[in-house]
Amino acid sequence: MPGDTPGRLDGWDREAFVEEMGLLWEAAGSGRMDGRILGYLLITDIPYVSSGKLAEALKVSAGSVSLATRRLVEAGFLKRHAVPGERSRYFRVDDDVWGSFLAGERRYLDRQHQLAEQALELLGPEEEAPRRRLRNMRDYMSWVRGGHQDLLARWREYQRRSDADEAGAAPAEEWPEEAPEQRRPSTRLSPVLARQLVPDALWAYAEPLLTAPGGVASTAEQGERTVLTAVVYVLTSGCGWQQLPAQFGTSSATAHRRFTAWSDADLWRRWLTVVTGAPTGALDASAAAWCAEIVRAAGGRRQTKTVSR
Repeated sequence: MPGDTPGRLDGWDREAFVEEMGLLWEAAGSGRMDGRILGYLLITDIPYVSSGKLAEALKVSAGSVSLATRRLVEAGFLKRHAVPGERSRYFRVDDDVWGSFLAGERRYLDRQHQLAEQALELLGPEEEAPRRRLRNMRDYMSWVRGGHQDLLARWREYQRRSDADEAGAAPAEEWPEEAPEQRRPSTRLSPVLARQLVPDALWAYAEPLLTAPGGVASTAEQGERTVLTAVVYVLTSGCGWQQLPAQFGTSSATAHRRFTAWSDADLWRRWLTVVTGAPTGALDASAAAWCAEIVRAAGGRRQTKTVSR
């Protein structure tokens, strides 16, 4: 296992943790493989792991990994991660995987509330028993949703208190509430990953589009490449804007605002046009293909936003 340490005499090591996670999930009525995969990703120091590596490390079939990761992604425990030039599926967990799950759980409550509403429309006025049951289902989901938001806010506050205690800082209640734009990451993004997301060759074609007179860049904001890297990560990983890791050095609000401005300015199409029109030999095929993937993802994200309106 990556980053593993020699087993202890009492038998407790990283592999034991992974197996215990599997048993706990199985006891709770979930899949044992789901718990093992989550446990592996929680305790490894590798930022993202391929499905093939998961199968190899856990000594299971690729099919079982595929089914389990699909369930975990749908439930909000795992995030898919795109790696330039790689066809393999990669997965990661947020630092706050439980908070991410709690935030994503809202959509399941919404779906059940909507389902109850739709079922009520099927009933006649004389069907009192099923109407009572479905009304209770609908009202319960509404009630839980209200408490759900409060629970998430309390969890974030608890996190701030815990972080303050560990750092020896002032208690959380003495801190002024920060606007999203004022928050800064505690760690920095790996330069290797940053250049995988926005390679130097592609940046050379994007930079003039952002900094030319009449472009969409703003000197008052953070470096264009930093924000572009964060936006590309969100687009190609499939995560939500609020799940942008702090290591990217920009807030989710900034990344989303710039994505909107760049989309309105038709940046993505223009970027791909200059890349595909580059002289022969100026770019390798994988860089051009990665640019096309970014532009495709940007178009899909923009279309989703337009439809949701």
